[in-house]
Amino acid sequence: MPRPRKKPLPIPDMRRKCNATGKVTKVKHRYIQLPYDMKRGNKSDDYEKIPGAVIYNYSSLEAAESVHGEGSFTNTYDEDEFE
Repeated sequence: MPRPRKKPLPIPDMRRKCNATGKVTKVKHRYIQLPYDMKRGNKSDDYEKIPGAVIYNYSSLEAAESVHGEGSFTNTYDEDEFE
């Protein structure tokens, strides 16, 4: 039996300031930048505990795509591409 896959942590139910609109709302999308030279000493599942990590919170898909570009937060894959 193969090992189970590691799944990313779901976005916790929290209210933060949206980086695109500036309003305090429920976070629905996140953009996380991790440092390139990260130490491998401690294994933490929480991105907020990693030193040097930058987290951008967004309240909607439209707000996230207005900053990062159209289609950057949506998958455009077809089933035919994986065959």
